[in-house]
Amino acid sequence: MSTIAPPSGRLAEPPGPSPSGRTERSKAYYVLLIIALAWPTVVLSMSGLLLGNAQVLIAQHFHTTQIAWFTLITTLVATMSVPFLIKASDMFGKKRVMVAASVVGVVGEILCALAPTWGLMLSARFLVGIYAVVTALTYSIVRDVFPAKWVGTATGVVATSTGLTALAGPWLSGWLQDNHGFRGVLWFLAANSVVALVLLLLVVPESPLRAPRTSFDWLGGLLLGGSATALVYGIGQGADWGWADARTLAYVIGGVAAFFLFLAVEHRVAHPLLDVHLLRERRLLLILVSGGMASGVLFSTGTINQLLALYPKIPGMSDGLGYTATENAALGVHSSILLLLCGAGVGLFANRWGAKFTLVAGLVSAITGVLLMFGNHYEKWQFVAFGPFFAVGMGLVLASSSILIVSAVRPEDQATANGVGTLLGGVLGAISTQVIFTLLNDRANVVQGTALYTDDGYRTAFLAAAAMLAVALVIALMIPKLRTPAEAASEAPADATSRG
Repeated sequence: MSTIAPPSGRLAEPPGPSPSGRTERSKAYYVLLIIALAWPTVVLSMSGLLLGNAQVLIAQHFHTTQIAWFTLITTLVATMSVPFLIKASDMFGKKRVMVAASVVGVVGEILCALAPTWGLMLSARFLVGIYAVVTALTYSIVRDVFPAKWVGTATGVVATSTGLTALAGPWLSGWLQDNHGFRGVLWFLAANSVVALVLLLLVVPESPLRAPRTSFDWLGGLLLGGSATALVYGIGQGADWGWADARTLAYVIGGVAAFFLFLAVEHRVAHPLLDVHLLRERRLLLILVSGGMASGVLFSTGTINQLLALYPKIPGMSDGLGYTATENAALGVHSSILLLLCGAGVGLFANRWGAKFTLVAGLVSAITGVLLMFGNHYEKWQFVAFGPFFAVGMGLVLASSSILIVSAVRPEDQATANGVGTLLGGVLGAISTQVIFTLLNDRANVVQGTALYTDDGYRTAFLAAAAMLAVALVIALMIPKLRTPAEAASEAPADATSRG
């Protein structure tokens, strides 16, 4: 499905034994079950890369200067809906919620592929955002439906299946886009989403576990969703309206006020959307803000690179490089592999020096890569030479953020902390994306309703990304010393008082 996964992943609870009394089935069945659960995870990961490239053609086809909302709308919907759907899955069944979300997502994908207007495209993308819960629930249902001896294997395969994106994604993206256009990309994703739904219906059993039915924090969700949307929209319109315009200030100030009202509500409701009490712990707050900001900016910066490479080169109008999607894939495939390897190898370094070290190292590498691209983004060899700095940084940062949460909180609080990270990361990522696109649009030439970005815009966007990553680095340096992942894993849930 084409949406963006919640930045911190939620709720991947530590693997444990499956509920007692379950009858084991054949090895072939469990292999098929792993494939059925990994399929949507791969599709979701692949869609980010495919649509990142395709949005260039989409913007030109629909003559829109607001292509940022192609991604933003799914991010916001996913961020706000996942906590509610996770809670519903605990009460009514994980498979039931996964199927319902998949049906909505498939409808959204098909409408995206058929959409004749920009408005319908955005409406369809809204539906697609609901699908994010399927990936969030995959890890939880693994523990519920597999025998204990299969849980570790199944979790590992599902988690590492996204590595297929780094290997095959760039080439698939290039072939689809160059030969079938953006609608070919959208139909490919829709078809794979249908396959994922069929596998879910036919292969995956329902989880036998249920939680007591409690009330939903609708007010909290409304306030948080309204806050994020108002901030993102206000920032996006600021360049057109003027930053001192009453409308811009109303949206930005209103969004900030709604967020503080949301925090006040969360202190008082019986079953809050976000456990704000966890945020009282300084080190966890620093981890969540640093990791959420960094991941959002990194994904936004990847978008700058895609726009720069794929937009046409028109002297005096557009300073894109005019590469085909296949050419762009060839330039970045080694960086994609490096990103995957660094993400997979973080655990080894974190167990020796701590995940704070790998987070800081990743941010330094990413900032170096962005600054190098700021002044060197005109020739193919520059993408090949400087792209790895950014890729290594991104791999280290994304993996380190999750490990730091494990190191900072008690085992029984890990799922909740990941949920908080999902919400904060989604909001911060949406805001950073809008900042990047606002800077690009403010320096763009608009031709027949389509924004054509200039070199001044690209350079300003790279500088803004480096500045936001530098803020995340400063916050990361303030994180106190934590346990290594190995030390955290050895801690029993009832024995979590000495966590420094």
